[in-house]
Amino acid sequence: MIGRISGHYSAEALNNKKSKRSVSYNNGSFTETDNANISSFGSLLAKVNAEMKNIPDVRENLVADLKSKIESGTYNPPLDKLANILYMAGMLNAAEE
Repeated sequence: MIGRISGHYSAEALNNKKSKRSVSYNNGSFTETDNANISSFGSLLAKVNAEMKNIPDVRENLVADLKSKIESGTYNPPLDKLANILYMAGMLNAAEE
């Protein structure tokens, strides 16, 4: 769903929209005008989508911090939360408890 939204409201998609063209006749000459209507919501979504592309997938500072704690032996994860996550993922059998 998000892909559909970002595909329709990306900056590229907004720039590729065909504008409406109207031709009018006044005093013996033709006047040609272009009109494009982009909603403020569409513009906002395009800006948000562009900003989200700048966010890295991996937060290197957090990875480096955890790696140094693991290597030094000071990382102590909350085992009850870890067990719950593993259980919910189906990796731990409830009968083994």
